[in-house]
Amino acid sequence: MPFIILIPFVICVIALVRGTVQQAFLNVYLPVFMLCPIYFFWKIAALPPIDVSQAILVPLGLAMLLREMPRWRLSTMDLWMALFLFSTYYADADANLSTTSIFDLFNSCTLLLVPYMAGKLLIEQPGARIATVKRIVFLLLIASLIGAYEYRMGKNPYTLMWARFFPGEKFAWKTQIRWGWGRVSGPYGQSELAGIIFFSGLILSLYLSFSNLWEPKFASWGRRLPGSKGRITAAVLALTLLMTQARGPWLGCLLGLPIALIGRSKRTLRASLLVAGLGLVVAPVVYYGLKTYVDTGSTKSEEHQSAAYRSQLLDDYIPIAEQGGPFGWGQRFPQILGLDSIDNEYLLVALVQGWVGLCAFTLICLQTLYNFATAAIFSRNREDRLFGWSMLGIFAGFMLTIFTVFLGNQPLQLFFLIAGWSQVLRVRPVRKQPQFAFEHVYT
Repeated sequence: MPFIILIPFVICVIALVRGTVQQAFLNVYLPVFMLCPIYFFWKIAALPPIDVSQAILVPLGLAMLLREMPRWRLSTMDLWMALFLFSTYYADADANLSTTSIFDLFNSCTLLLVPYMAGKLLIEQPGARIATVKRIVFLLLIASLIGAYEYRMGKNPYTLMWARFFPGEKFAWKTQIRWGWGRVSGPYGQSELAGIIFFSGLILSLYLSFSNLWEPKFASWGRRLPGSKGRITAAVLALTLLMTQARGPWLGCLLGLPIALIGRSKRTLRASLLVAGLGLVVAPVVYYGLKTYVDTGSTKSEEHQSAAYRSQLLDDYIPIAEQGGPFGWGQRFPQILGLDSIDNEYLLVALVQGWVGLCAFTLICLQTLYNFATAAIFSRNREDRLFGWSMLGIFAGFMLTIFTVFLGNQPLQLFFLIAGWSQVLRVRPVRKQPQFAFEHVYT
């Protein structure tokens, strides 16, 4: 019954016909994006495989082209995006793998370009930013509560439910066991990817709390819960992040959270220098500590094997990436026996898309950081300042984490959604209180 993927497609089309593109994004795309696994797909004859998120992104993208494009403003990041998208297509096309290259282009346009467009066109409309952030965090809260089953039982409830509709499909995503407990992966494929999503949600939840944008309590029965809505939500997301047992996202959160908290300081310059100085001290210590840990080979624990594997990836695959030329090897790059999983997005881009793709990807990263830093530094409105620092922390944590994992499934779409979003942040003026003065009356 793979055709059930058409159900969200129909719902999205109806939402677009009856309402706005923003409403379809909030009410259809985000719930499916956050709560449905996208590693199941429907394949028809010569058409590319389509997953449940692509079933929504296709009509959503077309609707943005028809209704929202007059508000599009060209930017240098659009150039980097075009170059990156082209590099996903060219290597396979040059190797006469026409079908593969066309499928690559379709996936790039749906999974990368449409979220990028949504970030640039839909979220910074009046009132839409807060609605989007609240919706993301609330959906992640639901995903966390369901994901607790995986931690205790060692089985993914999302896969158990969805696999019934895709009986002939084999997928690589199985629940891993670490320290005797299941590593929570939720609908995001694997625990490392889930960790990226959950630490991003945690920082967004704290932004809502610090900006006093949460309601005091949950609705209906949730009113009986002890503590405020913001504290409960942040605690649940933090606990779920721990339950992923994913060290890469933990490091990403340890980097992103202090950056996000800079926005709370009244003296942001001093706080920024403090965080930067702390990072300059800690980063070399962590690097050389990990390097020594890998090189000693004194233990064969799972942690040591994982670190050694990632180190070996760089040593063995960088020469292969260099041989791939400007546009790389494409999807069929030479693989080394025993090193099948490329757990480093920068290395994977270099292999598949060459140094052209890697440069474009790096420029997207750097410009996104610059955009958020600019918004954070120059905003005088407290809410905007907190948001800028929060998004800067999320993206910096993102960039660190993908040194340890490939960028796929929901984090891939979130990455490009954030990149588009960074270009349109509005630096709003400070809300001034009305000034009262005595009126002179002449008689």
